[in-house]
Amino acid sequence: MKKLYARLLKASCPMDPESMAVNLPIIQGEVVPYAMSESGARQVFFFLDRQDETMFSITLYDTEKDLEHAMGLADSDHRYATLERLGCAPLDARTLEVVAGAVAEDAVEVDFSQGIS
Repeated sequence: MKKLYARLLKASCPMDPESMAVNLPIIQGEVVPYAMSESGARQVFFFLDRQDETMFSITLYDTEKDLEHAMGLADSDHRYATLERLGCAPLDARTLEVVAGAVAEDAVEVDFSQGIS
C-alpha cells in the first residue's frame, strides 16, 4: 500500500472580514500554487479556526524525501515573508504520516478560486 506524508503548518492570522477579503485571494492565487509546485506535492488545504484566529495548512506529499524537502521550505525566507504580508505569525510546523483516509466517489470538486461564504 502506498504511503502519503503530510506537512502541517499553523499560524496566527487576522480573521476580520477586511483582512480575509485581502488574504484569501493571495492564499488561493499565490500560496496554493507555490505549495503545489513543490516536489511530490499532491494536495494542499487551508483551514481557518475563527475562534482562536489560527490558520492551518496541510499539504500531502508522495514520499518522505519530498516531505523533508518541503519542511526545509517551511523554514524559508519566502514563507516568513508571505506570512508577514498576510499579517500572520508562524506557530508550528510538523511532519505527519498519513495512516488512513478516503474520498467519496461522488465527492464534488470544489472551486476554491470563487472564495468562501
